[in-house]
Amino acid sequence: MTGGLAGRAIDWLAVRRRRQLEAIWRDPAGAQERALLRLVAAARDTEFGLEHGFRGIASVAEYQRRVPVRDYAQHRGWLERAAGGEKSVSWPGHCRDWVKTSGTTSGDKLIPVTPEALAGHRKGGWDALLSAALRVGGSSLMGGPMLFLGGCTAPHPLGPGRRVGDLSGLVASRLPLGFRGRYSPGPACASIADWEARLDATAGLVATQDIRLLSGMPSWLVILFERIARQCEAGGRRLRDLGQLWPELRALIHGGVAFAPYASVFDEWLGRRLDRVEVYPASEGFVAVQTEATGGLTLMLDYGIFYEFVPVEDLGGPSPRRHTVAEVELGCAYAVVLSSPAGLWSYALGDTVRFTARDPLRLQITGRTRHYVNAFGENVIVEEVERALVRACRRTEAEAVEFTVAPDFPTAGEPRGRHEWLVEFRVPPTEPEDFVRILDEALAGLNTDYRTKRAGSVGMMAPRMTVLPSGTFHRWMRAAGRLGDQHKVPRVTNDRGVADALLAHDNGESRRVDVRAAARHASVANM
Repeated sequence: MTGGLAGRAIDWLAVRRRRQLEAIWRDPAGAQERALLRLVAAARDTEFGLEHGFRGIASVAEYQRRVPVRDYAQHRGWLERAAGGEKSVSWPGHCRDWVKTSGTTSGDKLIPVTPEALAGHRKGGWDALLSAALRVGGSSLMGGPMLFLGGCTAPHPLGPGRRVGDLSGLVASRLPLGFRGRYSPGPACASIADWEARLDATAGLVATQDIRLLSGMPSWLVILFERIARQCEAGGRRLRDLGQLWPELRALIHGGVAFAPYASVFDEWLGRRLDRVEVYPASEGFVAVQTEATGGLTLMLDYGIFYEFVPVEDLGGPSPRRHTVAEVELGCAYAVVLSSPAGLWSYALGDTVRFTARDPLRLQITGRTRHYVNAFGENVIVEEVERALVRACRRTEAEAVEFTVAPDFPTAGEPRGRHEWLVEFRVPPTEPEDFVRILDEALAGLNTDYRTKRAGSVGMMAPRMTVLPSGTFHRWMRAAGRLGDQHKVPRVTNDRGVADALLAHDNGESRRVDVRAAARHASVANM
């Protein structure tokens, strides 16, 4: 199919899909109840279904009475039995495909990808592509290759009839026939097992292609950009920006980490601002797609997943409140809980979100249930440190590549603790001390507990920034076996594990920036 014909087909499908979604949005509660009852009916004769009386469930309320909220550790027994080859443990039949994730809240996790679950992941990717087509036009996208920077498409044996690999690689290996010829880097590159070798091969290939769409985690795409620039320079071609290579590139599909800290970096690398579509894919299920240009992730209600939302303050309690899509309130912090055709039942995903709009139901990812820093009673979460970093970068004309925040605990010589920001810059701040001061002021404006602890430097000292040399985060992730699109840097931690490991890989070139003056908190209350 030619690019023009394929583009018109994509445009038609995008409009048709939009109408389907609008019909679902008119009755989100009904769509969700139907999804749950289909799941329960499908699994009623599994061991899990028999144990929890699925045959007697005819409503959401009855399901919630019979099935408690559980995290990965509490699902592990059922999952390990299914991974070991047992049949119909929590979902009918055998599961052939499994993915391993880094498990930022539960250690390494082995997640089943049943055919029904894979269909949901593929539908999420399709909806992201259609959303991009609505913004830039199908002909623009289909006129050339589309780069999907993901995992290896070659899985490893898990046992007889079972295999384990990367989710993005699994999805890429099952692309619809009409897209296989437009998929970059293509089967040969995508099947290279070593991540860095795959990245180098991809860089060499895409530098010669007329790329129309980028898709991937922003942090890894930036590393790819650097590899492309280095290879071009080694070949005697110095680029002003990558827009020279890809003059028709118009769209970016991104997810995995917040994009705001990377926005200026992407603009500079590409020489222009792309139309962006954010996605929220987890190994356990494809949760949301940015369908509205005004922002926010639309909760996708027809991927076969039933959602519950537990107020963050109820986590770990004996009887947490479990809100459906009809009961959530805007602006409140919730932990995401899902039941899916992967055989996960009221499974606590580990993410926290806040709903921002109802028509359609849109959310923002605010962090992880266990990713925070509260060493001194400050209760700082991921969303707050990301917003503070963006503000400091804008005010000092800096571009950060990666960062993390950890506590710097009191010592015998200094009884007060503080935060340490470990940052790797592409463009360092014009005034490093101002950068740290803005971080401090921004957090004080965003978080009451932090502001209280920092008042007069009584409870906490001003933060310290450690500027890490280029490549430090990459060296640490390589040494930790965490290279690849399934892995990301934790933005905040409540201990020194990540921070100390990074400092061990800094080649002795890191530079610390201290700000001794107290932050001007009185002036930031309304920032």
